[in-house]
Amino acid sequence: MLTDDNFATIARAVREGRVVFDNIKKTLLFTLPTNVGEAGVIVLAIFWGVALPVTAGQILWVNLITSVTLSLAFAFEPAEDGVMRHGPRPPTEPLLTRPLVLRMVFVSLLMVAVTFSVFEWELSRGSSLELARTAAVNALVVSELFYLFHARHFTRSAFRLETVTGNPVAIGVSLLMVALQLLFTYAPFMQAVFQTRALDLLSWSVIGTLAGALFLLIELEKALWRMSGVRRM
Repeated sequence: MLTDDNFATIARAVREGRVVFDNIKKTLLFTLPTNVGEAGVIVLAIFWGVALPVTAGQILWVNLITSVTLSLAFAFEPAEDGVMRHGPRPPTEPLLTRPLVLRMVFVSLLMVAVTFSVFEWELSRGSSLELARTAAVNALVVSELFYLFHARHFTRSAFRLETVTGNPVAIGVSLLMVALQLLFTYAPFMQAVFQTRALDLLSWSVIGTLAGALFLLIELEKALWRMSGVRRM
């Protein structure tokens, strides 16, 4: 803009600034609730007086996996539809707006509920503590994976082909995360380090079902925001 005062150049610069700002907010929208959800699982277990669903080492693994895989997808997120049609952001508007904070609280509570449900279900069917923790960690990671594709857009429905095809990097990092998580669950050396156990098909079915329920509930929450006229967070 300093070397070329052509209006088209200025418009492109404004557009790029809006895309960058949106992607920063999407990164927060993904990272904060997943981290709060992980912490909430531990805090709830302590106050509830039950065994921890995940160990400190397993939480470290989850943070490592999500930070080097899933979170990277937002650096390559394309512009939202109509990014240049909305008005300028008020100078006094905070980065963490009310809708964004409410979304983060909602998703955090869902992730805690999914993780605890899987953990308690495994224990109720006679699984060992190590196996129940393995299932809980995988439930947390799969929930984060499902939420990744919701966080790509603020309130737009995720039931669109573009949700999957719009950002190839998101698909790539998701596949990488799945591969690493399978190593975490089934590789003997990872089992020795993180005290994990192999999961059977029934465990994966329960994890997938609850993560799918989380996905649908977030879709419902998005629909409520759209009905209220909210398109951006």
